Amino acid sequence: MALEVPLHMPLAFELMKLRGFLTVATIGGFLVLAEVVQRLIIVPLAWAGPARKDRVLAVWLRGLASAIIGGVRSVGGGKFGPLPTIPFAPGVLVLMNHQSLLDIPIVVQCVEGGYLRIVTRKRYARGVPAISRLIKLYDFPLVDPTGGMREQVKVLREAARDPRVPIVVYPEGTRSRDGELLPFRRGAVDTLLRHRQWKVYLATADGTLPCGRLKDMLNGVQMVDCRVNVSGPFDTPTDPKEFRSWLEEVEGRMRKDLTELRSPATVSNRTPETHGVETSKAEASKAEAVTERPE
Repeated sequence: MALEVPLHMPLAFELMKLRGFLTVATIGGFLVLAEVVQRLIIVPLAWAGPARKDRVLAVWLRGLASAIIGGVRSVGGGKFGPLPTIPFAPGVLVLMNHQSLLDIPIVVQCVEGGYLRIVTRKRYARGVPAISRLIKLYDFPLVDPTGGMREQVKVLREAARDPRVPIVVYPEGTRSRDGELLPFRRGAVDTLLRHRQWKVYLATADGTLPCGRLKDMLNGVQMVDCRVNVSGPFDTPTDPKEFRSWLEEVEGRMRKDLTELRSPATVSNRTPETHGVETSKAEASKAEAVTERPE
């Protein structure tokens, strides 16, 4: 018995790495194929039929996101709870914590009945199969931290003036290495707030750290246990003097949401919050009865 444990542990670790490699290979192969389909079919469809352009873009983006999540789930063995919804409407701003490579497909799947635009670093606009062309096709706002503040402000101002679809910002500015929420950087959010009023939704995800980076995924993704909470909408302040305190309150709310996602009750029940609406009284009573039931 004592010898079996050390014999089994290396085998289990190797199987995890194998599934991780297969997951990365499957998603990578899919993205290469998607690049061809996108170039030959999706782009002509989108530009040839302006009346159905939004529908084509929504179906394609949600299909890509679903395939990536499906690869992590079916090939890698990751788990995903039910995803809450964010409305597809003008003037919607989504702030999301940044924990892994899955954050983008997760928030895409959360937007109900449409697509979104994500504030993206300029370096991803070239050389990434399917993704680089997708960034151009969906007109994602591109920011370059090395290009100077003036250019970034111009890009974000233009995005704020055309808010037909939800805009997504990761206010931490970079991925968290340990899953904890990093302090918000005011730049992008502050600029967007200065150019219009928004309905703000907070999307908080946890349990995706095994997909933090590509090399993390190669070590296995079966430990992914994704849980997502959406709260809001919150109205943005009209007085620029209130932006700092408002953002601090929002950061505190997201930190609280992340803590609640990690609570034992949330992990076991996986009851997502949608649009900030509380659980109905009937559901709450049922949950309370189950909680108080003796073993």
